[in-house]
Amino acid sequence: MTQKSVQHVPLIMRVLGLRVNMTILFCNIGWMQRYEGIDGDNIQRGGAYNKTEIGHEVCNFSNVDGTVFGYVQPTGQIKIERLGADKKSSYIEGVTVVWLAGPETGGTAVIGWYKDATVYRDKQKLLQPSKEQSLNGVDTYRVKALWENTVLLPIEKRTLLIPRAVKGGVGQSNVWYADSPDSLVHVTKVKNLINGITEVDETPDIDEEAFGVEGNPRLRAHIARERDSSVIKKKRNIVLAENGFLKCEACDFDFFDVYGEAGKEFCEIHHLIPLHKCDGVIKTELSDLAVVCSNCHRILHRAKPMLSLENLKEILERTK
Repeated sequence: MTQKSVQHVPLIMRVLGLRVNMTILFCNIGWMQRYEGIDGDNIQRGGAYNKTEIGHEVCNFSNVDGTVFGYVQPTGQIKIERLGADKKSSYIEGVTVVWLAGPETGGTAVIGWYKDATVYRDKQKLLQPSKEQSLNGVDTYRVKALWENTVLLPIEKRTLLIPRAVKGGVGQSNVWYADSPDSLVHVTKVKNLINGITEVDETPDIDEEAFGVEGNPRLRAHIARERDSSVIKKKRNIVLAENGFLKCEACDFDFFDVYGEAGKEFCEIHHLIPLHKCDGVIKTELSDLAVVCSNCHRILHRAKPMLSLENLKEILERTK
């Protein structure tokens, strides 16, 4: 059966979920395409645990008679009291569990979620493992939900990255409650993803031909970072403060010079470092960004591999 496709998030946020009093939990697992067993879909980058074990999460999105049984490897128990449960309770219901995993390109991405899930303090024994679970050595679980309440994002849609080694980020634990004020910005992005909300962005879409209709996960993730409105504003403001204008760093095009007020303080922002060259922690410095016009931005991305700003400048010099 083909998994449904949409979007979801993690954490313990009471009044910020899809509905009032929604409780959210983030769970970090190994990277797979389908999570329906390891036959042709080997698990990758799951941490030390998956180096010695198959990883019980390999069947996290396997439909077992209308139910899914999810696994995450926490340090000790899942502290469900941080989700609102009584300290004596063994489980809590009605939790939105957001699953995270590390793509090849680096970072930690939202890959899917369970709605209205039951989260257990301790791992539970599967009473009647399915054939698929048995073949993969899966006999325990920590989260349970109805199949109809699950969403697994296709590879090309796993572009929302959650930072790790930064304040308010995931950290190194496989279970993240995200209940600090610094986590709010990440919770909001995930909430919007789950709700299917596309944030208003001042940067026009990069031409679809840049990555094809089928989609290039690495490039899509790269472009998603360039559409971060907070980064765009910071870069624009610092360049304006230093230079008093915004000009394309490749061809010197100035939107204001050409379009007047309609082009005032407008630019597009390009990330100079290809996503595959970043380490596991995605932290963007303003020096990693360049002000570019729409034409140059498209050409930078259209080339395979992606052109550097210096490459593009050389091309423009030769065509003068």
